[in-house]
Amino acid sequence: MTSPFASKLGTNYYPLDDEVLEIRALLVEPLSRLKRLDDQIAYLQKAIDELAQERESVRTFVDSHNELISPFRRLPLDIIQEISVACLPTHRNSVMSAVEAPILLGRICSSWRAISLTTPRLWSRLHIVEPSRLGVADAVFEEKLAQRVETTKTWLGRSGKCPLSISFQGCPDIPVPPGAISNDVFIPNTSHLFMQAIIPFTPRWQSITLCASSMVLETLSSITEDDVPLLQKLVISQHFGTASFLTLPPPTFALLRAPKLIDLTFGGSHANTQNLPIRWENLTHLSLMGYSDSSLTCRLVLQLLARCSQLQSCSLYFHQDDNSLPLTDEAGRTIELPFLHSLDISSVGFQPNGLGNVFRRLSLVALRHLDLRGHRESGLENPSFVTDLLAFLGVSLCFESLKIDTATFTTSSLTELLRGLPSSTARLHITGTFSWRLAPANGILNGILYDDVITVLTPTPQNPGICPALQELHIARCMSLSDEALLRFIKARMTAAHPTLRKVVITFSREMQVDIAQDIQPFSDDGRLEVITTYAQPPQPRAVGSFSPWQGLPDAPELADWAPMDDF
Repeated sequence: MTSPFASKLGTNYYPLDDEVLEIRALLVEPLSRLKRLDDQIAYLQKAIDELAQERESVRTFVDSHNELISPFRRLPLDIIQEISVACLPTHRNSVMSAVEAPILLGRICSSWRAISLTTPRLWSRLHIVEPSRLGVADAVFEEKLAQRVETTKTWLGRSGKCPLSISFQGCPDIPVPPGAISNDVFIPNTSHLFMQAIIPFTPRWQSITLCASSMVLETLSSITEDDVPLLQKLVISQHFGTASFLTLPPPTFALLRAPKLIDLTFGGSHANTQNLPIRWENLTHLSLMGYSDSSLTCRLVLQLLARCSQLQSCSLYFHQDDNSLPLTDEAGRTIELPFLHSLDISSVGFQPNGLGNVFRRLSLVALRHLDLRGHRESGLENPSFVTDLLAFLGVSLCFESLKIDTATFTTSSLTELLRGLPSSTARLHITGTFSWRLAPANGILNGILYDDVITVLTPTPQNPGICPALQELHIARCMSLSDEALLRFIKARMTAAHPTLRKVVITFSREMQVDIAQDIQPFSDDGRLEVITTYAQPPQPRAVGSFSPWQGLPDAPELADWAPMDDF
């Protein structure tokens, strides 16, 4: 359509009176046409709406009948049960929450609920969290406590005859508020209520993990070895902050003599560990986690290991107070553990002499993984310690992974260790510290990770042979390691004749100084290398509810991600 006023459209022009009449006359036909178009659109829209409504009705009819012939509806019951079991967490026990299996499965439909309630394997694994009194009204706490105890009984009651895996996260004793009776008085926890709920199921215990106070040991003292014929794994540790330290069970603690017990973890005092009624010769995993005064010494460690000929993995946290341990004690024989592939040693009061003697007494030909941690005392130096450690690793033909804490070494001894590692070493984990202690003997800062350390691992034309099979490097808590040194390491490893490096994970305790992302991007683009660098960020508050059923688990979600299970 053309208009004599085209040049005036979109401007601030104000028409004259006769022009207004002309414009009105001009719009008579367009207005009439606009109305006809609106009527036509409305007619067509009505037809479309009627067709859409009819289509929805037909689609509902078709979908509802297709559901009847869905292949999934014809799955055998055992297949549906297997799918349900596959929904369970594999790295931990299930929790009392409706946001994950098995409870979630019962909320899909009535059929799935019936299947879940009649599938014992879904209820054979349970993580129990004792509710905390802190910041909670007594009535609310009592209600939550009663619900958790009752849920425990109901849950395990659904497990049929399946072997049980149970983990329990207890609460520490809570001190009485100031002014009430005495500040040294503690309100006892309620762990015994949960123990009483799970003890009737002892014939089906297979894996039991308990994190609680010494009251738990008292509750379990009545259990005999005949009561736990299936028990293979037992973990008893202390919740941080409990009023009374977890003491060693007495020699009459028959639970430890379970006929199938092969995996044992105990945290507490170990002064008389060798007197416990344990079938040491059956153990394939042993973990003794103590305190600085636990009396788990180098001498005792050797005595225990000599009795565990079937060990495959071992974790020890002990106090080294016998650094003059004679090499000729116990008939002077070398302790051979032909099946032990993983060894984790954490030491309080680190004494190179004592630990060096332990390494000289052990022969672990199958060792693949070593985790060594301990804070070397200021001014304490023993050049033979690294020599003993390297000799110990040298007989391990399958060695491939080392995790160390830089606080165990000076910078010079750490670089010496790295230079002497077996050529088969494929994974290296190094954790730095924030210690600024000086070693007076050589003036080297202890525990600080400098460029010197990663430079040792950086191949050069003159020295390309250090850890030639290295595939992964993990470094945590880097304060003094520079971005440039890291870049040199990556470039040198990836441009070598036969590059083996596949993954680098570095956690810096500082802000970024040099962005190396573009320089290493070519190695990541072709899929040969994964590099993860994390720099210091302002701390973020993280709140987990006091009633969280995930408490004590490594993957506990944040408060906003879960809702209390109020209708189990």
